[in-house]
Amino acid sequence: MIDRADIVEALAGLGETIAAFLNGNVNNSEIEKAIDCSCIDNYWFTKENIRRALNAIVGKMLDGKKLSDWISRYSFDDCSTQKIGLIMAGNIPLVGFHDLICVLLSGNIAVVKPSSKDKYLIRTLCGILSDKFPFLAGRIVFTDSKPQNINAVIATGSNNSARYFRAEYKSIPLLLRRNRYSIAVLDGNENCCELEALGDDIFSYFGLGCRNVSNIFVPENYDWNMFFNAMETYSDVMKHQGYNDCFRYQKAISGLSGEDYLSNGFVIIRKNNLGFSSIAAINYAVYEDIEQVKTFLAEQNDDKIQCVVSGTACTENPVYFGYTQKPELSDYADGVDTLSFLKRF
Repeated sequence: MIDRADIVEALAGLGETIAAFLNGNVNNSEIEKAIDCSCIDNYWFTKENIRRALNAIVGKMLDGKKLSDWISRYSFDDCSTQKIGLIMAGNIPLVGFHDLICVLLSGNIAVVKPSSKDKYLIRTLCGILSDKFPFLAGRIVFTDSKPQNINAVIATGSNNSARYFRAEYKSIPLLLRRNRYSIAVLDGNENCCELEALGDDIFSYFGLGCRNVSNIFVPENYDWNMFFNAMETYSDVMKHQGYNDCFRYQKAISGLSGEDYLSNGFVIIRKNNLGFSSIAAINYAVYEDIEQVKTFLAEQNDDKIQCVVSGTACTENPVYFGYTQKPELSDYADGVDTLSFLKRF
């Protein structure tokens, strides 16, 4: 069995390679090409957002000390090497990278089915990792079709695809991730810096991630002027034609339907319609007492909410403003401990 310390060293080495590229210290034609191809292939991937994702991975997931501290909480001594299928999503760049790290550190073999919307970046990073640390070459296998002859699956997709995954892999353990959304709970005392950071939670990756805030709770008589003033930093999202089209569409249908909504010229905010939202639109609800919010979160959190951003005591583990798209290694998607799932085999 491969020593996990060696895997940690290899992952940290990959982090150093990516960091050198991002900092402009080293030219890396492989990464540059993968970025260019991804931007051409996926309308919603921009160089800025891809670099954002790479920076988050380097800082949060490929730090040697963080990796060592994290994996030290788990023991895989009694586990045998298994083939784990990874069916990745493509809504934001490299969204399945954390699952890959988990499979490698658990001592298993990753059989990776990349999303058709994000097929270059993950292959390129794994190629760099295998070239630099050949002992991992056989631990990562790519497939263009659904993974076969595997012992377990970690699959990310829509609620519709979840039904397909359950039927396809009914005979093996399945860790299934479906549609979720994130919420911010404001009390009206947030300062400009906190609200600007919340803008990052809302607009990073054009709001396409389940960790992006798309729903907001505000107290009665909330002053939206301060909120909108803080959001001005992100008005450049309108330069992306896709986002621009989505905003104009959302504004048009809101106007035609007579909805109660607010707008600052690049985002629509709709009242009393909590749940899944469209690009360029945010849902909001007004609360009289924070207990109302706690009740809502308790009812929804198990299978619908990914993150709760707040400076108030409305939930046990709130995410601070600006950090939804900067998860730590232990911030598991859907709140399910991936490494504990992998310990079953």
